[in-house]
Amino acid sequence: MQELANIDWDKTLAHLVEFATCSECKESLRKTIPLHNKAAAEHSFATISEAQQILKTGQRPYMESLDLFHSWSLRLEKNAVLKTMELKDIRLFLLETDNLSQVLKPLKGDWIESLKPRLMSATEPLSSINHLMTPQGDIRTDASEELFKLHQEKKQLGNKVQNTLDELVKGHDHDPHLQDKYVTNREGRWVIPVKSGMRHEVGGIIHATSSSKQTVFMEPQEIIPLNNRIKQIEIDIEKEIAKLLKEISDFLFYMITDFMTTKHVLLEVDRYLAMAQFANITSANPIRFNDQRIILENLKHPLMVLNGEVVIPNSLTLNDQEKILLLSGPNAGGKTVLLKSFGLAAHMARCGLPVCASENSELPFFEEIYVAVGDSQSVDQSLSTFAGHLKVLDQACHAKGSQSLVLIDEICGSTDPDEGAALARGFIHHYAYQGAFGLITSHLGPLKMGWDDDSGIVNGSMNYDTESGRATYEFIRGIPGKSLAFATAKKIGILDSVYNNAKIYLSPAGQKRLQSMEEVERMKDEIGQLKAELREEITAAQAKQTEYEKLQREFNFEKEQRMRKEVKASVDKIKDEFKKGQIKNLFETHERREKISVDFPEVVKFSGNGGDEKKYESLESFLKAFAPGSVVFVTHLNQDGIVQGRANAKGEIPVLSGSMRLFVHWQDLKPPRKTQNPLKKKNSNKGADVVYDVKKDEIDLRGLSANDAIEKLEITLDKAQANQLERIKIVHGNGSDTLKKMVRSHLSRSVYISRWQVSTPHEGGDGVTLAYMMTD
Repeated sequence: MQELANIDWDKTLAHLVEFATCSECKESLRKTIPLHNKAAAEHSFATISEAQQILKTGQRPYMESLDLFHSWSLRLEKNAVLKTMELKDIRLFLLETDNLSQVLKPLKGDWIESLKPRLMSATEPLSSINHLMTPQGDIRTDASEELFKLHQEKKQLGNKVQNTLDELVKGHDHDPHLQDKYVTNREGRWVIPVKSGMRHEVGGIIHATSSSKQTVFMEPQEIIPLNNRIKQIEIDIEKEIAKLLKEISDFLFYMITDFMTTKHVLLEVDRYLAMAQFANITSANPIRFNDQRIILENLKHPLMVLNGEVVIPNSLTLNDQEKILLLSGPNAGGKTVLLKSFGLAAHMARCGLPVCASENSELPFFEEIYVAVGDSQSVDQSLSTFAGHLKVLDQACHAKGSQSLVLIDEICGSTDPDEGAALARGFIHHYAYQGAFGLITSHLGPLKMGWDDDSGIVNGSMNYDTESGRATYEFIRGIPGKSLAFATAKKIGILDSVYNNAKIYLSPAGQKRLQSMEEVERMKDEIGQLKAELREEITAAQAKQTEYEKLQREFNFEKEQRMRKEVKASVDKIKDEFKKGQIKNLFETHERREKISVDFPEVVKFSGNGGDEKKYESLESFLKAFAPGSVVFVTHLNQDGIVQGRANAKGEIPVLSGSMRLFVHWQDLKPPRKTQNPLKKKNSNKGADVVYDVKKDEIDLRGLSANDAIEKLEITLDKAQANQLERIKIVHGNGSDTLKKMVRSHLSRSVYISRWQVSTPHEGGDGVTLAYMMTD
């Protein structure tokens, strides 16, 4: 896989992983490998297309609860009595399950239909948990009839105790005996402060003494029975809560199979939604598999698209008669980028990922991809850069048939040019003879000519502007390119004597080749000029088409608005005529009159397309998915923004992106690149609000020094205590174990922490520690 890293596969995966919402899915995506056959890849394409349907609804279901699944599911499997915090985690799992069910309900598709019956019904268990617990995770006082009675009695007794103590404190009988006139609590029992020397004058039980020994806190005799009963009630409440927790744990235990099945569904959906988001952002498309040819139209490098760079798309075609593309051209002209783009497309296709090219593109399902890009030297094996390069070229000699692809950057370029060109020609001939597809870049002049028509090798080059001397990053098939050594030397202004002498020093073959290449360059200039003119004509035509479509949209929008106004006026007029009784004989019954009055406005809903509108094919469908306040992706800014209001007469929507507020046509807006968990919003329950957010309790200490890490950890623990968080996820990594040991040692001594434990393998294993906050 190291070879694939040289064509940016690891970087591509790193971006893909960002779109997953749970740790287990992220880890799964990091391990993406080629599928077994093209049928599996085609199935993946179809599934990703259905996942894109889900994203078109404007919602991206999150699966953050899966990061917490392992801990509570293990205890549930053992039929243990679950804790309130675990029930809170289960509730989040059920909420995310229910949210996914609601999103899938109106959608169709083979994969989507297969998901629906596998998702558990979350309604009943969710209702049971909500009946037992508040959104914050506290046991409800009305969770059972018995619990409600106990709480009511405790409240009444508490009021009685307060009234009795207030009378004792405010009365004059105990004025000489009291240190101060207030009531406090010691060890769960209500007491009053009595002067130490007067304790025998006040009947009751001493529960504590002040540090100065001047005050004793006494429970007066009058409230001892009441406090005793309150204590007993508290014990009964704990017993009732334990009983309720046991009952709901048993209830959930019998659903463990449903939980496990649903967990796998959520994981599967998260994986394909991540792939669908990646495909949307990079404008990637599924391709057709064809063992006889390669057609990649408007090919782009996905990382350049993700970075918002201006990318020049290129088209590549190879077939049974021309399987090896020998690519030449100037330095920094885009040869390596094109090679990497091609390699990524080939590998992503066999992994079942859409390719960053037009949807009518075709590729073989490559079983083997040989990559020779970058420095291949190996100190361990005593291989120089060139020796390492030759070893990779030799391994690529095993490539055979249309299911093999060879990608070589600067073949044999780091040795003597004559010997390197001879070796390179030998390797290229072998790859062509074996029938493998390949893209090979080179600056070696002898390789740019001398190939037989039936060799299976075709030349190509990256174009450049001869006037400016700058690369255009456009691929031209069939014509080799100059390396521009002499042109570059002349451009930077080296001495004329050096330049002229250098041309003399060229071998006769080199001089002849230079003259031939100059002829080729003149041809390329002519082709480039023709292509530029064609592009200008295409651009002008597209601009006219865009303007026409814009005018047509504005016309249709204005027509619809006028029709609505006219229909409304007609309906109002008809209703007015009904009231006046001027058209009584027009309709036979009152029901028929009302039906016509109600149905009449439906005429305006006809749009001329049979009523079978797809998502986002109209402004109304777009606004239905993205109401004001929704996050959208602004294409020409390459960043997300927030919809600020309704569309104007031109179909332009006000959007706030960063500090800019601008009007963007609705067709230039896409689903957001960074989606938001739909459950990260307030859920009301009897006036109490709670935000479901798994990630807010996480801190990453990797890369920090020990002192900085502990300081950051202390600040986080202070905030966690102030915000009454229950658990903190601390990411420290393994490394040399020093940071991990210091963190865990600090947690063991912290007054905030009740306990800590090593995270599960799915959540990071020994590189992550879960710390549980001290509760009152």
